[in-house]
Amino acid sequence: MGLGAAGRRLVRGLSALALLGAGCEVLVDGKLETVLCSEEGAIGPPACPEGAVCSDGACVDTQLERALGAPCDDHDGCGTHDFCLDLTRLGGKGPSVCARACCSSSDCDPVRDAICWIPDGGGSGVCRIGRDVGRPEVGARLSGAACASPGECRSGICDEGVCVDTCCSDTNCARNGAACRLTTDLVAAGSAWACQRVGPGQGGYLDPCEGGADCSSGLCADVGGATRCTIPCCSSDMCPAAPDEPDEPDNAMRNVGCAEVAIDDGSTVRACATLLPEDSIAAVGVSCDTNEECRSGMCVKHPEQTQQFCSDVCCSEASCGDVSLFGCRPPAEGPSWALRCGPK
Repeated sequence: MGLGAAGRRLVRGLSALALLGAGCEVLVDGKLETVLCSEEGAIGPPACPEGAVCSDGACVDTQLERALGAPCDDHDGCGTHDFCLDLTRLGGKGPSVCARACCSSSDCDPVRDAICWIPDGGGSGVCRIGRDVGRPEVGARLSGAACASPGECRSGICDEGVCVDTCCSDTNCARNGAACRLTTDLVAAGSAWACQRVGPGQGGYLDPCEGGADCSSGLCADVGGATRCTIPCCSSDMCPAAPDEPDEPDNAMRNVGCAEVAIDDGSTVRACATLLPEDSIAAVGVSCDTNEECRSGMCVKHPEQTQQFCSDVCCSEASCGDVSLFGCRPPAEGPSWALRCGPK
C-alpha cells in the first residue's frame, strides 16, 4: 500500500527536519530545542543553519551577536570569537570597538567592509571596518588578483595593479603563487608581513644573514644569539625545530617559539625567533612556573588568577587550544597590546 501524496510530503518534511536538527535545532512538542554541534567556530552549513555559528557546542544566531566595528564595553559584548579593542592602547581615540584576530582580510568575513588592519606599531592583524582606518572602498578580489583601484580588492589595497593583503604564513599566499614576506609601508605604516611573489634574497629558514636583503622572507633577526633568516608565524606550533647549533645540523634539536621581533623602523612583526629547550612542550592553558616549560616560551599570569599558565602569540582563536576557555585577544594588562592567548 503506497504512502500517497500526503504521506510522501510528511516523509520529506521529517527528513528536512532531521537535517536541520543535525546542525542546530529540532522541533519537539511544538518547541525549538537546541542540538549540540561539534565544529567550534564554524559558520553556517554543514555545522549549523545559515546565519548561525557553532559556539560552545551549540549553534547561535550570528544576528544576536555584536557586529565587528560596533562600540563595546567588554569582550562579552562582542561576537563569539571577537573581542573588545581599546583604541587608546593603539594611540587612537574614540570608544572601544568589537574586533577579531586575523591573518588576511578574508578572516573578517562575513562582514564584507571589514579588513585585516595592522596598527602603525605592528604586532598583529585585527579586523576593523575599512572606512574607520582609511580604507573606505573594499571589494572582493583576493591578494594577487589584478586590480585598477583599491575598491576592487578585499583588503582595500591595490599596489601596482595587484591586490595586496596581510598574511601570517606562506599558506595565506599560496593560491596566487606568492609567499609571506616582510614589507615596508605597503599594508601598514611600517613593517608588516604581506603576500609578495618575489623575495629580496635566497636565504632560507635559519640560514646565516647580515640583513633582510639576504633572506627570501626579507627578515634577518637574532635567533639564539646569531643573525639568521627566519619566517613569519601565527603561533609557536608553526615554527620548525632547529639544531642546537644551526651550523651543525647533526646536533641536538631545539624547539623554536614565535615571538615579537623589533624592526629598525620601530614596528614589530611575528617571527620564529626564540630558541627553547627540546622539552619545552606544554600547550596553551597548561599550568606552569617558568617560561621554559611552555612550547611558546611564554608563562604568564592573568590578573584575576593566581596560577600562571602557558600562553602564546596568536592570529586566530585556533592558536589558543580550547576556544571555549581561551581566546586570541589583547592581554589584560602590560605595555603591549599585541594579541596573545588568554582566558575568556
